[in-house]
Amino acid sequence: MSIEIKFTIRYTGGKADESLLDLYDAAASMSGLAKALGITSHALVNDGAVRHRVDSIPNVNFYLHPPKKGSFIELVTIVFENPAIQAIGSSVLAAAFWDFINFTWRQATGRDAELTEYKTRKLIAENDFLTQEIEHALERPLQLIHRPIQNDKNIVIEIRRPRIGTVLKFDRETYDYVMSQNDPEELENVLGNVTKYNNLSGIGRFYDDFQRRTISFHCHKDLTDEEKRLLSWSLHAANQVIGEGKILLKIDVVKSNSGHIKRYIIKNVERNDNNQQRVG
Repeated sequence: MSIEIKFTIRYTGGKADESLLDLYDAAASMSGLAKALGITSHALVNDGAVRHRVDSIPNVNFYLHPPKKGSFIELVTIVFENPAIQAIGSSVLAAAFWDFINFTWRQATGRDAELTEYKTRKLIAENDFLTQEIEHALERPLQLIHRPIQNDKNIVIEIRRPRIGTVLKFDRETYDYVMSQNDPEELENVLGNVTKYNNLSGIGRFYDDFQRRTISFHCHKDLTDEEKRLLSWSLHAANQVIGEGKILLKIDVVKSNSGHIKRYIIKNVERNDNNQQRVG
């Protein structure tokens, strides 16, 4: 048994209206599409397991068809086979696939999205860090998908379903979100507390008292075991008593080209014993 899902990726605007794309840009965009589809599909059929490098997925195949004459439209077919089908259910696989793609790819390009299917809502509910992990994993593939826009800001990329129309659109605005500024801003004495933390992946969420909001974080590779224990302490202390668990961080702030804070990279952790706080 197999189930096919078909869609087109369409490039319009700029040189694409002349049925032309830079060869390297087009190749990078197709590579990014394959990687993004692989990461998302793998997580969907493997209980939320996120892999950053997915060259192939057992029982899921991706095919690219010849382009249509006179346009820059590529037809893509994804073929699901057992046991991948059984993991989701044959009757709901297509709906779950598109719901998950819509949710994860929109969030990873800085847009709001909501899940509508039971299977995908359950998947997210059972994996506390899936949203953050898959957003991080999709960052590079989505940058590659946007490569044609890097050199021609008039190009728009659309993912279109047969008989449905456009389900996702990438343009200069989403390009500015997925692309990060080259030099992260370093800050010290950032006060707040951890609200979520996975000590295996080093991914979590931090409430910044100065920003007055919760921001995703990743641990720097050189963070010590003691500093990681402080992150766990902050989480548990804050859960037990409101206002407790305050820590001070030294961080790199990763921002999009448009200036949106995407995440913190935590480089140092200290308890807030001296009531210090970042000012500015």
